[in-house]
Amino acid sequence: MEALSPRDANAQRLPRVHELKTKAAAQLKSTRDKEHPPPPPNNVVEPPSSDRKDGVVYQVGKLLGKGGFAICYEGKAAGASKRVALKIVKSKMPTKMEQKFQTELQIHSKMRHQNIVQFHRAFTFESCTYLVLELCPNGSLMDMVKRRKGLTEPEVRFYTVQIAGAIKYMHAKGIIHRDLKMGNIFLDKYMNAKIGDFGLAALLLTGKDMQVMRRTTLCGTPNYIAPEILEKGKKGHDHMVDIWSLGIIVFAMLTSKPPFQSSTTDEIYRRAKDRDYEWPSSETSKYISQEAKDLVATMLQDADRRPDPDTIVAHPFFTSGYMPGASDINYKLRELAPENAAFYEPLNSQAQSINLRNVQEMCRECGVGPWCQSQLVFKNIWREMAQEEQNGLTPVIPLAEGIVYRPFDEIRNEQKLQARLAAQQMAKQSSQISEAADEPMSLKESTQTQRISSGLLRAPPQSFAAQQRAQHRPTSTASVARSKTVTEPASRTVALRPRPARETSAPSQQSSDEAAPVSRTTTRSLRSQITSARSQPVVGSDDKAAPPRRSASTREKRQEERLSLFSPSEYQETVPGTQPDVVLERLRKLQAELERALNARTMALVSSRNKTPSPPHIVVKWVDYTNKFGLGYVLNDGSVGCILRSIPSPDSPNPGVLPPACLLVHDAERHCLRKDDPNYSARHQIVPMKEGIYFYENNGETGISRVRVSPEKFVLPLNPDGTVGKLSAGRDIYDHRKRERIVLWKKFANYMIAYGREMDSPTASTATSQQQQNQTTPASAAASAAAAEEAAIRVPTITDPTAAPTDVVTFYQRFGDVGCWMFADGHTQFNFPDHTKIVLDPAGVWCHFWHLPLDAARRLEEHGSLAESALDDRAVLSYPLQTLLNFAKPSSSSSSSTTTTTTTTTSSGGRSASTGSSRRRPEIAPELQGIPAASQFRRKIEFVRDVVREWNANGGLGNSDLSREGRLRWTGVRETKGVQIPAKHVWVSIGARGGDERLAALVDPRRPGVILEDVDERKR
Repeated sequence: MEALSPRDANAQRLPRVHELKTKAAAQLKSTRDKEHPPPPPNNVVEPPSSDRKDGVVYQVGKLLGKGGFAICYEGKAAGASKRVALKIVKSKMPTKMEQKFQTELQIHSKMRHQNIVQFHRAFTFESCTYLVLELCPNGSLMDMVKRRKGLTEPEVRFYTVQIAGAIKYMHAKGIIHRDLKMGNIFLDKYMNAKIGDFGLAALLLTGKDMQVMRRTTLCGTPNYIAPEILEKGKKGHDHMVDIWSLGIIVFAMLTSKPPFQSSTTDEIYRRAKDRDYEWPSSETSKYISQEAKDLVATMLQDADRRPDPDTIVAHPFFTSGYMPGASDINYKLRELAPENAAFYEPLNSQAQSINLRNVQEMCRECGVGPWCQSQLVFKNIWREMAQEEQNGLTPVIPLAEGIVYRPFDEIRNEQKLQARLAAQQMAKQSSQISEAADEPMSLKESTQTQRISSGLLRAPPQSFAAQQRAQHRPTSTASVARSKTVTEPASRTVALRPRPARETSAPSQQSSDEAAPVSRTTTRSLRSQITSARSQPVVGSDDKAAPPRRSASTREKRQEERLSLFSPSEYQETVPGTQPDVVLERLRKLQAELERALNARTMALVSSRNKTPSPPHIVVKWVDYTNKFGLGYVLNDGSVGCILRSIPSPDSPNPGVLPPACLLVHDAERHCLRKDDPNYSARHQIVPMKEGIYFYENNGETGISRVRVSPEKFVLPLNPDGTVGKLSAGRDIYDHRKRERIVLWKKFANYMIAYGREMDSPTASTATSQQQQNQTTPASAAASAAAAEEAAIRVPTITDPTAAPTDVVTFYQRFGDVGCWMFADGHTQFNFPDHTKIVLDPAGVWCHFWHLPLDAARRLEEHGSLAESALDDRAVLSYPLQTLLNFAKPSSSSSSSTTTTTTTTTSSGGRSASTGSSRRRPEIAPELQGIPAASQFRRKIEFVRDVVREWNANGGLGNSDLSREGRLRWTGVRETKGVQIPAKHVWVSIGARGGDERLAALVDPRRPGVILEDVDERKR
């Protein structure tokens, strides 16, 4: 009846009762999820731990403050005089919050700086997790500025130097804070600034250590957010967002409010992007010096122009006026302006020299500025996190009751002390054993005892209660040391999320190159740890039970499964989303989206707020050598990688096969082009020396893991006569295998740089097309590359351990003369023999179509020939897949006939008809409308759909029918003149779930649907 009721077509329908209830329930749930934890009891109990055998009882004091999800109280351990801050959060939280909280614990616990709030420990009590932190009793800088309506310039100098020192330390340790604001800067009992709240902090990895994708998450507080954070889907952001925040803080300290403060968030963001801010008039407010204004302006610039902390404190602002000493800053300044006249008077000539010494001394104390005599080098936090994980101490959220999470350096110091004591004891025991037995038995017992001792020394010290729960009995070091059957210490697994081990069984006698120490566990990721099958019980001579018999083939298979590029001691990360089941689920959704887009008969509706995504990483050159090793490729950003098939490993005493592997080197194309440049220091080296190199390994059902290796591992020595030496074999079998693959990668790279299968421009930074490079001399090409490198700004980047990399190919398949590349994040590239490319995002919604000019595409279809110039004139269309499939169809006129229509030009050359609604269909320029049809775009998408459908039907990526009758083959347009007839077509995969295979056959390009005789490549 409602449909028949008369109603204004533009009137909004009133919500139904059940809809109101649903909306109210959702709002209530959202509010409940953000509720603060309940107030703590008067006494909070910390469980026993290795440094506090009896635990601790904290007497809870006054409330200090509340945050988004946490509350903070003052506390004091019973019997102690020192007061602490107790930050309290609910133990039960959403999964995403668990990951953030785990990162906060790991990062904050490793901070050691006088201007950063000290982290002491964390534990769970009565459904809440408590963080024990350094107490800052004078509140936050925000409280002080609000009470005072702004600070004097001398106070701003004092606090800016301290904050800049802490920022320099964080960046040197490999951390970006991302939420610096006055509310997160606290004042200790001496009124020193202390940075706290690392809830949004992330790993920051310099180019020397690790080069990965930049962060694109929108996060932070609106008034303090840097403009590049708002530009999602573009370049991302890096450590310079903290410098922007410091500029906001300095402005706010001087004026009592942020520079872009507005009534709405959107207006704040707009003003920040436009740098739209004004200083208060000196007539209505206090005087602000020009030096202070200039300092703020230097920090509120584009990211690549912002100064680093050392440059900031060297600004004239810090020497143009009085710099307070520690005695000038006291608790009274929380409420009242300074009484010392020096805060307000200009400096005379004598005072200037004294003031300069005060500035220099202040900077030296904070470890910042050009006056620091010694440059401190700090260990990158990701390395400490790796060591923490290897020791089984990575915190699992929620923290289990009875577990105390402590800073890793404290536990490491305890381990060193235990190691020294145990070594002394073992030396004494070994001496006694050697005197009581003959030599062979002595060696055996000594070896066994050392291995047991090693396991015990590496076991992380934990609370006695945790050991009781893990082992269900009291522990005794002496009894374990005498036992002939030693398992992995149970306490090792307490701090890790349980996960099934690989289905492998190590032989009772392991080869020396593959055996791992008993106490080690192969690690994969900070988020998901895998217990390795290498950690097996060691059976001593007293155990007479023989191991179960296995056939020779079974033993061979087990041995093959154990082979790896990675040592058990290396820090390995699991690449998210690469488990075969996860990939299969993504492929099913992709197939559904392809089917939907193919069945649609209109262009897609796109919101006017959505921007066209930039084309992702694509393969622009490649060389297929899958009959022996694999495939090499060059990306559009100049990175060079290769994906290698399973390769027999002749370097092991037992036969085995290494699983499929990937290798990616950033900036490698430019490195290869500069091999003849005398000004390039790394011209003789195999790889660039600036960035880490990623090795990836396909672990079957557990997904893909990766290890970052420093390029210094592959340095070629220079002989005294100036010639270049050879790469050494490596310190162990794993190092040797990586070096073999680096040498193989170099062969791929050299070939592709010289020839290659594609002639696209490699990267915009080189400023020349590939054709121009082929026409220039090596010297001019090297000079061009050198100029490009000088122009490029190398800045630290950060990594998100929960996101897959977008620039590494983890799967390759070839269907005759159609190539398919899948990247780790799921976006897929198909190259067709008419020199067109189709790149789909992981969901299949957006498509980037590299196409020939319209007349060239039509000529190719009619005559089977293609002019060389047509390859240089290729362009890309970036639209929703549904739009490209219906490109020539005009947008609906019915909607525009009733509403005023305006048009805007899209990035791809189309025009968008936008009505009063925020969703519209684009109007395509007439000169573009015929391109997809001329390039057989719909037919190509149908081919892609058939490929994905076959993968899904056969249960996994790459599982295709390779029978002569069932092989998928592209029968569409291709060159038929001036080409080899017949041509060899190859069907091959690398990284398929069901295993890889390669077949070859001859095909006449004039009749591509007919497979001629097979090619036996074994004869070659």
